[in-house]
Amino acid sequence: MATILTEKVKTLAELPFDNYRVNADVLTGMVENHLLENPTLSGFFILKNNDIFGIVSRRDFFELMSKEYARDIYTKRPIELLNNSYDKKPLRIDIDTEINEAVKFALERPPETIYGPIVVVRNGLEVGMLELSVLILAQAQMFSSINEKLVLQEQDLRRYAQKIEKEKQKVKEYSEQLEEQQVELRTSNELLKVQTRKLEQSKEEISRKSERIGNLNRSFAELGMLLSKEGRNTFDALGSGVTSMVNFSEEIAKICDSFRDKFKSIDHGTFLIQRISKKVDNLSHQTSIIAAGLPADDSRASSFNMIAEEIKNLSQQIAEANSTINSMAQQLKPEIKFLLKTSEKNKTVVKSLERNSQGTQSALDSLANLIDQGQGNE
Repeated sequence: MATILTEKVKTLAELPFDNYRVNADVLTGMVENHLLENPTLSGFFILKNNDIFGIVSRRDFFELMSKEYARDIYTKRPIELLNNSYDKKPLRIDIDTEINEAVKFALERPPETIYGPIVVVRNGLEVGMLELSVLILAQAQMFSSINEKLVLQEQDLRRYAQKIEKEKQKVKEYSEQLEEQQVELRTSNELLKVQTRKLEQSKEEISRKSERIGNLNRSFAELGMLLSKEGRNTFDALGSGVTSMVNFSEEIAKICDSFRDKFKSIDHGTFLIQRISKKVDNLSHQTSIIAAGLPADDSRASSFNMIAEEIKNLSQQIAEANSTINSMAQQLKPEIKFLLKTSEKNKTVVKSLERNSQGTQSALDSLANLIDQGQGNE
């Protein structure tokens, strides 16, 4: 931040004074020589009995001395004589007066005395003499110093203004961001309210569902206990039934094996019957040949014919019986094969039921354990 210009107020006490003093009986020529040797002196004080009774400026002194006959009159006479013919009163300013104010007082003098020196006093006593040029130069230096400080201050103020402008821009950006954040916050608050309402609704729904779940848990517990008790009995009975089915399937398999053996016997018997039938046919044919070879009046011929006829009938009956047996065997074979396949399938199904029964029994045991744990937690 720029610092405010604070300049210490300068007074006449800080300026260099002339304090050239001469006694009233000093010759005017000596005073003139001293002024010529010291061109910076503003004038001189005339003392009489150590008191100042006259003040003459350098300019007025040389003006008086430049008048006609003045040098002849005053040079070899005391300075008191010149003072008697000098009636100008210089401006008197207190030593603690500010320089600016002293310049103001000095410039307010009449034109004929405006450039004369200023007598500086302290408590009414003269302490020195000061030229207007020195006073104005001091004011100019003071103004220059102030101006430099003002320039520096202006630069500081400009930098500060630029900094403030940047800060204002930042504040503006912050304000815009804050407004955006406020809008986002309002939106978020609205969303939060909506979510809060949804959460409350969800909480109520969860509470209702929890109550339902509790009821379902109790129902499941009761059902589990019922399943645990009734299921054990049911699966015990199922196990017994499975065992019975296994035994029954094994018996069916044995019966099928027996049928297979009997079919082999039937096939063998059928084969024998076919051979007998062929032999009977051959015997009937031979009998017919023998009967045909006998005379017509031979009684044996009729007997052979009867025997041949009976043999022929027997052969036909044997053939019919063989055909019937073969037909029955052919009809029974698919059924026996189907029965065998069914028996094998029953074995597979029964074994699967047995495994499932064991798995179900294990599941029932686990269910019973879970029910016991749930009751223990309650």
